Amino acid sequence: MNIACQLYDYIEIACMYKLEVSAFLKDGEMKSGKALNTVIDKRGDEPTECIQMRINGIKENIALNEIAQLHAITDNPHFSSVSF
Repeated sequence: MNIACQLYDYIEIACMYKLEVSAFLKDGEMKSGKALNTVIDKRGDEPTECIQMRINGIKENIALNEIAQLHAITDNPHFSSVSF
């Protein structure tokens, strides 16, 4: 499942500026850390688009289609919160 292009732009902005963000997942979990990059993660048989974040010093890939909301912790002129 892909996300809309305009929503993908917010992911790219967060990564480009290395923003501190909170990703609220559809399962209710929340992950906070520094946005690093977008990556393709091989989960099972299908490649999955992910945002790579540094969380507590560890790189973690979070599937874009699992994100319900992205909140910018770092003040920036581009976005504060966006719902997927």
